[in-house]
Amino acid sequence: MAPLGKIFGDLIVLLPLVLPYVNGYWMFGSNPLVTTRLDPIINPGVVSSHVHSIIGGSRFSPTYNFEDLTQSLCSTGAVQQDLSNYWAPQLYYYDQNQGTYTPISAFFDIYYFSRPGPKNEYINAFPTGLRMVAGSPLRRVNNASNFADQAVSYECLDYSGNIWPEQADFYQNQCPDGLTAQIFFPSCWDGVNLDSEDHQSHMAYPIQSYDSGDCPETHPVHLASILYQVIFAVDFQDGWINKTVLQDALDNCAGDNTVPLSDCPPLSASVNEAVAGACKPELVIVDEPIGSASSPLTALPGCNPLWIGTGPKPTCDPEPATPGFVDAESTLPSGWTDLGCTAEGTTGRALSSASTTSPIMTRPFCANFCANLGYPYAGVESADECYCVSVVILRFIKW
Repeated sequence: MAPLGKIFGDLIVLLPLVLPYVNGYWMFGSNPLVTTRLDPIINPGVVSSHVHSIIGGSRFSPTYNFEDLTQSLCSTGAVQQDLSNYWAPQLYYYDQNQGTYTPISAFFDIYYFSRPGPKNEYINAFPTGLRMVAGSPLRRVNNASNFADQAVSYECLDYSGNIWPEQADFYQNQCPDGLTAQIFFPSCWDGVNLDSEDHQSHMAYPIQSYDSGDCPETHPVHLASILYQVIFAVDFQDGWINKTVLQDALDNCAGDNTVPLSDCPPLSASVNEAVAGACKPELVIVDEPIGSASSPLTALPGCNPLWIGTGPKPTCDPEPATPGFVDAESTLPSGWTDLGCTAEGTTGRALSSASTTSPIMTRPFCANFCANLGYPYAGVESADECYCVSVVILRFIKW
């Protein structure tokens, strides 16, 4: 794989952007739902060629169906009416001295804009089941006259107050506080196709600019604009349960500044940060390690040898074996270990420091809930209850 610093970026620090103008938007942040080698748009039903970080609806899976996705028990985004999935390739840091790859922690900021052009076209909610891809892993040059290329940009972060102009290519220096990268999805739809063979042709950028303007005659339906701050062939699968909610938000949550989710009535009713923070995948993931800060990889998953982007892309000889799938709900979050079952005492609970209930309760959900509160022990009971504690004496029982 070509070094990300050469083509796409070797570090992404995801922070809110300062945008030049706004006709109304809202934003939510999210940690990944899962990081795994799946891409149901580009590689449906099989293991993807590279690792992705995915946020959104918990029923993300190798094979996509809108009706199934909208049965997700939760989303990692705050608005639980939005069960869409948003994903992008996972970035890795390559240690030249050790020859190892460490995944870079990702945090997604997703922006929704209502940006009509001079004709003041009506901004529509997404058609049910829309899929689209923005960016390209094959891109090697920047075409300044191509909106699809302009939609990808970078900004050097500097908390000392220095301003670095946003640009289409990487900086030839170390950014003081990291590099932020962002991409706009096309917002004009052909009005017919929910997807296309290349996953892009059914969508188009506006006439005047990649981020605002009137739609071309070939793609006359103006949709909400999506911006998010993860780069490199980013993907989107619509999963809004009720399009009326999205349309009401586009129609009414407008202004000159960011609209907090709590101040947007169509969205605020379904905001649940606790559920978002504990949401875990329901179905399957690829059965392979993806690396961590404490356990870096010696090779990227799949056939992705290091490549500087010039000359023929290296091949793999032999080709690495393709792993299978594993049940996501049986996989505890990193750092957690299954200690078995314990019987409750007669005078109090074994895990009594914090608790929650949820109709979407799973062991990963409960572990994540307790970890977010700083508790190292978690336990589930009665199908929908979760308990946490700092220190516990367990009396194991045999089922």
